Amino acid sequence: MKKRLLLSLILFLFFTGCRGWILDYGKPAAQFVEKDVLAHAKEYVGKKITVKGKVSEVNRGENASIILESGIECRFHKRGVQWADNINKGDEVYVDGILKRISLDNILMSPVGLRDPTASFKPTEK
Repeated sequence: MKKRLLLSLILFLFFTGCRGWILDYGKPAAQFVEKDVLAHAKEYVGKKITVKGKVSEVNRGENASIILESGIECRFHKRGVQWADNINKGDEVYVDGILKRISLDNILMSPVGLRDPTASFKPTEK
C-alpha cells in the first residue's frame, strides 16, 4: 500500500510540475490573436496559451525562437528547435506555449511549440 501511495505521489508531482507535459498535452487557458495579447493576457502569466500571429524574425539553432510582428518572443522547447527550420519571415503561425512575462516592452512565451493550424481556434475577446 505504501509503495502504491509513493508511486501515485511521484506521478502526481511529475505531471503537475512538468512544463513539457503541459506544453504537449495540456489544454490552453486562452487563445489570442497576437494584437490582443498585451491588452488581455496578463491574467494568464504562467499558463499555457495559444497565439496566432505573423512571423517577423526567425532565430535558428540551439536556442531557436521566433518573434511575431507584435514583438512577442516565442522560444522553442529544446525538443522543438527544428521547427524553426520550417518557418519563414511572413508566415502565419499558431504557437502554443507558456506565457512567461508580459510588459509594455517585452512579451515572452517559453517554452513554445507549433500548433496544428487546422485545430479549433477561438480567440479570447474582452
